[in-house]
Amino acid sequence: MHVLIFTGQFGMGHIAAAQAVQEEILRQEPTASVTVLDIVEDCFPQLHRLVYGCFDFTVNYCSGVYNMLNRMAGRYRCTPMKRTMVQKLDQLLYESQADLVISTLPLSSQYISAYKRTNGSTLPLYTYITDLDAHSEWIAPGTDCYFVGDESTRLQLLRRGIPAERVVVSGIPVRQAFQFQFHASSSPKEVLVMGGGLGLIPRAEELLSALDAASDLHVTVITGQNESLRRELTKSYPSFEVIGFTQKVAQYMARADLLLTKAGGITTFEAIHTGTPMCLLRPFLMQEEANAAYIEQQGFGKVLWDKGKEASEVLSLLRDPEALEDMKQRMAVALRSLDQTPPLDRFAETRRAVC
Repeated sequence: MHVLIFTGQFGMGHIAAAQAVQEEILRQEPTASVTVLDIVEDCFPQLHRLVYGCFDFTVNYCSGVYNMLNRMAGRYRCTPMKRTMVQKLDQLLYESQADLVISTLPLSSQYISAYKRTNGSTLPLYTYITDLDAHSEWIAPGTDCYFVGDESTRLQLLRRGIPAERVVVSGIPVRQAFQFQFHASSSPKEVLVMGGGLGLIPRAEELLSALDAASDLHVTVITGQNESLRRELTKSYPSFEVIGFTQKVAQYMARADLLLTKAGGITTFEAIHTGTPMCLLRPFLMQEEANAAYIEQQGFGKVLWDKGKEASEVLSLLRDPEALEDMKQRMAVALRSLDQTPPLDRFAETRRAVC
């Protein structure tokens, strides 16, 4: 059994989802060959650093432009360099002899779908949607099965004409480390601050100062790969435990009483699995707004919409044990509702039906 998982570094969530799916397949079938490929790096090895550098700059400094481009991409369904990508995928897929292709990135789903259409291929394609909003870029006609985070995402796909039997509410995939953590209350209260793998923590001096001044809190900050932010926070807030890139996020999350973070789809489901209530920094990217609305509607956390009130809202929630416990219980209920059928089992069912 040979599985290819296509992803990309447009934010770290797509990579994390690919790694989580890889872990799940190997846990179920240790002898399988499961390869995670960065579709941009593999197909354009000379250009991928430029492409990702432009993306990082746009997200960090021009979020309005990013949102505009995202809306345009959804409206016009443009797939750049389609012919070139189909040719490159033709060679790559021929050499790999893959039995199943999985995508955790809208772009790779579009390219693989174009490859299937051009070559008349029946190679199964599974797409894992890594946000709660099923943006039209995720919808590719060659996709055989969509794995989504929530019932609301499933309904979005059904309204766009995707057959119900092709949509599975599995939750956004998280690595095994998050699935076997158990939350334990701590004293003093533990606050974990993180902004995703790129260390995207918006400027929040007032909020951080309020946390620093609270003597009954222990604050841990994970800045990811943002080394300059790590140095800055270490200098400005010596009482904080400031950590850069780490493989132990699951342990830090499991011990936290509250997670202060951005509204990323992967981070949301990591918190759900560890039972960690969330306070979300005000979202500034389009897909994060949908994730934040979902978290608030489901009662998993609180979104800090009102500028200037962030500190009082966070401290108020930390001192409300009933509200925190209610969030944990809602997360536990949501977990029990997910379809936990492994992807290889679904692949086997499909093959049996075809036969």
